[in-house]
This record gives sequence, structure tokens and C-alpha cells, in this order.
Amino acid sequence: MKVAVYNLYWTTFGGGEQMAGAIVDALSRDHEVEMIGHDPLDLDEARERLGVRLDGVTFRRVPADGYAATMASADFDLFVNHTYRSVTPSLARLGLYFVMFPHELRASAAQQVARRVGRPVAAAARLLGGVAERRGQAVIDGPTMVQVATDARRVHVVLRSDLGEEVLATPVMPGAQPMHRRVDGRVEIEIPVPAEALGQVMVSPVLLAERRPEHARLVLDQLVVDGRPVTVSPRALAQRVVPVRAADFLATYQRVVANSDYTLGWTQRWWGRGDGVISPPVRMRAAGPKEPLIVSVGRFFGEGSGHSKRQLELVRAFRTMVEQGLEGWRLVLIGGCSGKDREYAMAVRREAEGLPVEVRLSAPGSVVDAHLAAASVYWHGAGYGSDLERYPDRAEHFGIAPIEAMSAGAVPVVFDAGGPASVVRREVDGLRWRTLDDLAAQTWRLVCDDALRARLAASAAERAATFAAERCEQHIRDTVAEMAAETPR
Repeated sequence: MKVAVYNLYWTTFGGGEQMAGAIVDALSRDHEVEMIGHDPLDLDEARERLGVRLDGVTFRRVPADGYAATMASADFDLFVNHTYRSVTPSLARLGLYFVMFPHELRASAAQQVARRVGRPVAAAARLLGGVAERRGQAVIDGPTMVQVATDARRVHVVLRSDLGEEVLATPVMPGAQPMHRRVDGRVEIEIPVPAEALGQVMVSPVLLAERRPEHARLVLDQLVVDGRPVTVSPRALAQRVVPVRAADFLATYQRVVANSDYTLGWTQRWWGRGDGVISPPVRMRAAGPKEPLIVSVGRFFGEGSGHSKRQLELVRAFRTMVEQGLEGWRLVLIGGCSGKDREYAMAVRREAEGLPVEVRLSAPGSVVDAHLAAASVYWHGAGYGSDLERYPDRAEHFGIAPIEAMSAGAVPVVFDAGGPASVVRREVDGLRWRTLDDLAAQTWRLVCDDALRARLAASAAERAATFAAERCEQHIRDTVAEMAAETPR
């Protein structure tokens, strides 16, 4: 099969991109795979930074507009979407969507009120993306979604271009085959809307962004839905009061999978979808001679910027243990830090003054390897102190670092929420905590009981092995094979 793996953020080389790279590796063994993204990508750099093979794959650059990826998806048998917060529909016969963590799709209370009030004047369609009003004309610069009623069956558009331009038009549905038309002067296009398209069609120039001629101007002159004329001004009140069906994109994917049980639960709650879990691959770390050392790895940032690793609170818990008589043990906090979060990292350092605590900012991978090899205990605090019912994204969504530490034989002591809570089985391969006093008490058990620590460490290493890259890749291949078997050509 021809396969596309779409990630808008390849060049950030983060954890999400490592997972996307693993998807490429898993599928490139048996299929023709193309990576799709926005920024230019050097494949050799991607191999080095992401630790993936990328054998025999190519890269296609598309504009950052998600609908550009939708139009590209029509060229493939399978479209894999691994872009955070993406609402990009797929036109491929097979669609696989990976959820790192869901976002709410429902309209706000204010939007709901505005739409109820505006319902009597609402248009029969809404134009989404790619169209702008210039000098009283609706100009199409990129892929434009036309959202119509789900029972609408025919969309008629009139396009005009003085320079001549190639255009694609299609209903939005799995296995769509876009119509290719040349617009030279004034052209009418009739787009049938099958029931499975759920009331969505797209119109797009073939050439997008910098590939388009500088003076290209594609004008949407008329839009008619089932014989009912629609204003083509995106600013018109009749357009703006039409509710956006934000969840429609989900219907174009046969599988919506999450990175953890925690993410799956919230995906099912907010999206009404969620077809299982495929966990990211975790690199197994080498164990070494163990020291009286507690390690925590994670980027430094405070609450409000996402799932903060809570290093400040971890230092306070360690201070409590020192005041209770802990001797000979060290705490080492390792992680990156952006300029805007530097004050938080400095606050952690100030809190650690006078304690056997090290704060290692932006340390190289060799330092992380050495500390995980020597660590007897691993602390993880993401989610602590947050209202996770209101802000569920502040818990760790999956948690690669704790599993890496487990693979090196460190006993994980993790906050009892989010991804780590479903990975670490209490009293089997680690411990969990809810309060800082609880964190200190659970850690004291490991400090004072060598046999307990050894038993949990051995089980933790076995548990970590179940998240190795080979298992992740096989799970991906099995999922795609099931999808292909269930979906007729």
C-alpha cells in the first residue's frame, strides 16, 4: 500500500515525533511510506535525532493548513494522522488517527447562544479555511471546506480565474477520488455529496502556498446547495452563525487510537470515539551498579504550561525526608528548559539550596543514561496539585521517562494519575502517591527495605520491556492489517 504519515511538527524532534517515526519504521518494511509535514525535513537529521531507521521513505512538504494534508491524503491507500490537536479529515481509503491527548470539540456556551439566536438567518453552508474576502470577492487561496447539512446531496460552485488554474473538488469521505478541473475564465462544478460524506466537500487549487503563481486569483462566484443559493462572504452573519461540526473529521478514520489508557478514557469522554491503545516505543536503558540516588527526568516548566513535572514540589518532599533523618541519598533533577521557563528552574535551584540535590539543565543524553543506570529510585510528579477533572491534560499523558528508568532497574514512585498510574502496578513493579507526605513515606519504605527495593526493581525492568520499540511496531502493523482486512477495496 501507499502510506502517508502526517505530523505537523517533525522538526521539533520531540516525543510525539519519535512515535511518528516509529510508525514510519513499522510500516515501511511492507509498504511504500511517505512522511508529510510543513517544514523542510532532513531525513538524515531525523534518523539521528529521533533514533529511527526511515528506510526507503520519502518526505512531502505541504502548507501548515490542515486541509492541505487532507487533499494530499487522496494520493494514498492509508493516511496516518499523528499531529497533536489535528482536525484534518482523511480522503484515503484507510485512516488511522493517533491521539496524544484530546481537546474538547464542543462549542462554548457563548457560541451555542449566538448560534441559537442566529438560526433563522443561517446559511445552507459554511466556508471553512482557504477563503478570504478581498474587495468584495470571495478569493480561494488554499483548500476550502464547504460544510453543508448532512442530508445535502449536491453542491454547485462557480469559480473564476483570469490566469487559468488547476482545481480539485471532492466530497470528504474515505476513498474519495477528487475531480480535476481547469478553471480558465468562468467554470461551473457540480459536486455530488454521498451520504457517507457527512455533508462536507472541498475545493482547492492544485498549486498551494509558494508553488502558486504570484498573481493567481481564484474567485468563488457562486455557491448553491441543493438548489439553495448561499452567500459566499465568509464575514456574512449568515455564514458565521452556522455551527461548525468540529467532530466530523473523526468519521473519516476507521481507527482512533490513544497513547495510553488515560488518554483513551478522555478521548472516549470528549470525542465519543477511541478504539484502543498503541503505546509509544520506549528505548530500553542499561542498568549499572546502584547508588543511593533518586532521579527525575523532565522539562522544567510550571503549572499552566501543560503537564508540569512538579520539580519544585519534589525538592520539598526530599527536604522533608532529610529533616526526618535521611542520610547518604541524593536527588538529581534533569531536564530541558526554555527561556520563558528559566525562572521556574531557578526557583527549583533556590529551593534545593543546602540539600544534596542537583538540578541539571539541558544535560546531554550521556548524563541521562549515567544517572538512570545508577538510580535506585525514580520520582515522577506530573499531575500533582492540579484539578485533573477540569484540566486533565496536566497529568502525564503516557510517560516515557518513568519507563526508561524502570528498564534500568530504578523503582518508580509516581503520582497516582495519568499514564504512569496505569503503567506502574502498585506494590508489583513500583509505588504510587497522592500527597507529598505520601511520596516521602513510600520512598522511606524503599530506603529502609533492600529486599522490597530489589523485588520491585526486577519487576519494573520486566514491565518496561513490554513497551520496547519492537512491540510497538508489531502492534502498529497488526492494527493496519486488521483495518485492511475489514475495509473492502
